[in-house]
Amino acid sequence: MALAVGLKDAGHEVSLAYTSIDGKDYSDHPLAKGIELIKADGGILAQKNINPYAIAAKPGSFKEYSKLLETYFDPFVDVMFEASEVLCSQSDLVIGHAVCHTLLTASEKHDCPRVSLVLTPLVVRSKYVSPVGIGLGPVLNSFLWSVGGYVATQTWFKKANTLRKAQSLAPIQSLQKELFTSDYLTIVAASSTLTERPKDWRSNIQMTGFLNLPSSELEWNMPNDLRAFIDEGEPPIYMTFGSCMQFDLQRSTQLLIEAAKTSGKRAIIQSDWSELGLDENPNIFRIEKAPHQTIFPHCSVIVHHGGAGTTQAALLSEKPSIVVAHGFDQPYSGKQLQLAQAGGNVFQRHKVTAKELADEIAVISNSSAIRQKASDIGARMKLENGVANAVQLILNLTI
Repeated sequence: MALAVGLKDAGHEVSLAYTSIDGKDYSDHPLAKGIELIKADGGILAQKNINPYAIAAKPGSFKEYSKLLETYFDPFVDVMFEASEVLCSQSDLVIGHAVCHTLLTASEKHDCPRVSLVLTPLVVRSKYVSPVGIGLGPVLNSFLWSVGGYVATQTWFKKANTLRKAQSLAPIQSLQKELFTSDYLTIVAASSTLTERPKDWRSNIQMTGFLNLPSSELEWNMPNDLRAFIDEGEPPIYMTFGSCMQFDLQRSTQLLIEAAKTSGKRAIIQSDWSELGLDENPNIFRIEKAPHQTIFPHCSVIVHHGGAGTTQAALLSEKPSIVVAHGFDQPYSGKQLQLAQAGGNVFQRHKVTAKELADEIAVISNSSAIRQKASDIGARMKLENGVANAVQLILNLTI
């Protein structure tokens, strides 16, 4: 949505297609005015009691990703391809998430240039970066990328090649070279202030910085009771698992409450409190929704799930993070924060205890070095404009 708004503001006509497995409808999004929205769900009813973070696999692992694709992606391939064909038949250029193979197939069928968009540098191959998170040197790293790429191509996207065969197109031989990246342009929506751009990437692969969603949230007026809570003592810690909370609301909220109590710190905890019957605590301020970029600067430490948006908001507020990863690329985000010395140890949601989380809160709260590092990185990130950078790269394309 952020990139769509940026392109619209640059004078382009923009269509945005999306699929929502939990039935969310973005047609009334305040920033969607002037953007054609295509809900590519084919009328399929939203799945009940879904929890993509409850897969019995290590977060960020090959097994987890395989199960995610099988359960939440493959059932929508046909309707996503229909939407992809609409986009490619009516557009001069299409931009798609690296996983969206239906857009690649449609772009080739309709001879429409495609730009790839990835949210984490880990998706793009480099001999200087290990795909398994443990650096083994350029030679072994390259070997792991080749082997992993072959296995992933054969395992993850069988439906992609079935679809391509039906369209009389050659099968995908390499996810890395054909799908995850684009010869025209691959936008890596991440900040080089946190993760350095690998020096063996070709010029068609560019890091733009995070894609900030412009919003009226900046005009948000902080409630008087929240302002009073912040002002009445030392800066509180802020605790949120973002959109992950909804999938295990009771236990996730209880974990954060117990960790805050055990740490002895004042805390602001974001959760769907109206759905919970939990006792109040004078040292915990309950909040259901608030713009991170407005409230984080008033806090001392941000405890979160490692989502791309929350990770960015924490850094832009110049505050250190503690990541409790639930899945996907969140362990990677947490590790990057830790390597940059702007965050603490990275925990896994299905293993972490309130005591472990409380102990880490104490460590980070008492580390002036980590606080300073987070502040330094955040100050540099504030000079970036990921959307403007991405839009300019797209405008510079010669097609």
